[in-house]
Amino acid sequence: MSDVVVLGGAGGIGAAVVRALLAEGRQVAVVDIAPPPPDQAGLRWIRGDATDPAEIGAAFDALGNVTGLVHCLLSEHRAPFAEQTTDALRRVLDVGAVSALEPLQQLAERAGGRPCAAVLVSSIHAGLAWGGQAPYAMAKAALEALGRAAAVELGPRGLRCNIVRPGFVMVPRNARRWQDTAIRDALTKLQPLGELAQPDDIARVVTFLLGAQAGFVSGETITVDGGMTAVLPEPR
Repeated sequence: MSDVVVLGGAGGIGAAVVRALLAEGRQVAVVDIAPPPPDQAGLRWIRGDATDPAEIGAAFDALGNVTGLVHCLLSEHRAPFAEQTTDALRRVLDVGAVSALEPLQQLAERAGGRPCAAVLVSSIHAGLAWGGQAPYAMAKAALEALGRAAAVELGPRGLRCNIVRPGFVMVPRNARRWQDTAIRDALTKLQPLGELAQPDDIARVVTFLLGAQAGFVSGETITVDGGMTAVLPEPR
C-alpha cells in the first residue's frame, strides 16, 4: 500500500485524514507547524513550514514509496473588501494555493511514472462569496485551478489529481459557531441532510480519491456539503 504525505495534518480535516490513512494501514508523513499528537504511532511528523520546499522534501524522504499527497493548508485574512490589502491577498494565496505547486511536482517526479494520486482540500468558498472572506475564496479558487492543471499536464506521467470542496465542517477553527446553539441551529436548517459535517466525513472522501477504486477519477471537484449548495435560495 502506498505512502502518503499530508501537508497540514494537525488541523480538523487534516487530522481526520491522517487518522483515516493510518486506519487503512498506510505509512504517513505530515508537515505542520503544530506538534504531533501523542497518540499516533508510526507517524513521521515534520514540524515546520509546509510551504517550504525543503520541509516538503524531508517528508517525502521520510517515506519510501510515496504515491499519495494531501494538501490541507489554508490561511485567512478576514476583513471587509474595502479594507483588504494586496499584501494580505498575496500571503493568503501563497499559503492556500501556491504552496501546492512544489509538492505536486515532487510527487510526479518521485513516483517516476508509477500511478500516483493527489487530493487538494478546497472549500465551497471557491465558488461562492461571503463577506470578509475574499482572500480565502481567491486562494481556494486558485487551488482548484492548479489541481485541474496538474490533472491535465501531469496525467501522462501517472498523476491523478482531484479536489474536495467541503461545506461547513465542525472543525476547531469554526468552534465558536457550532458551539453557539442559535448559530448551530441556523446552520443545520440550511442542510438538507439535517446535520453538520464532521471532519471524518471529509476524510472518507479524501481517502477514497487516493485509493484504487477511484483509479480513473481525475481533474474532478467533489463537493461534500450535505447538499447545502444545491438548495435554491428562494423564499418558500
